[in-house]
Amino acid sequence: MFIELLDLLRCINAHEDTWLVASLKAVSSRFVLDGTLGCPTCSAKYAITTGIADFSGGAELPRRKPGQRASTLEREELATRAGAFLNVTEPGATVVLGGSWGSAAQELSLMSEVRVLALNSESGVEESETVGLLLVGSDIPVAPGSVLGVAIDSSFPPGILASAVKAIRPGGRIVGPAEFPPPPDLLVLAHDENYWVAEKGPEVIKLSRADR
Repeated sequence: MFIELLDLLRCINAHEDTWLVASLKAVSSRFVLDGTLGCPTCSAKYAITTGIADFSGGAELPRRKPGQRASTLEREELATRAGAFLNVTEPGATVVLGGSWGSAAQELSLMSEVRVLALNSESGVEESETVGLLLVGSDIPVAPGSVLGVAIDSSFPPGILASAVKAIRPGGRIVGPAEFPPPPDLLVLAHDENYWVAEKGPEVIKLSRADR
């Protein structure tokens, strides 16, 4: 994982938001090949092995069937769909692509000039200065409200949707599989037999009587 992408990552345990402390064992051209990310609040540790950061917490991850990787054209088409669904129009923003969506991580990053965190991606997806590879269970290890959008498939547990809602900022979007019902606090913009697209509403600031 490119060293500057480490700043995007957070502990998945329930406590106040804080950066993780990196202990690096092998680095090549600013890419962290092996190391450990430690939480200064709860002392949790997350390994980085062959460039992939492991936040799965021991969860059983889906085993993908071996097969030929999608062609360049197929990945570009998937990246175009992901970009349109998530309304990726802000260069420099961060987007999360999970499962099969992650196969288009590099193409979306180049096409829209965004940073992409690819979760549980298929083999053949490569990291870069703007693409980081992660293993996760039901939690997305980023700061609350820090990402523009999240797209996942049905290879994840349904509980990951709550983490996705927390991760996206107001106005951000989630693409989820039709098998999972959209969270009730999101506005569904579109859906078909495979996926739905939903948007997070603006933050509502509640004022006390003294502030009125």
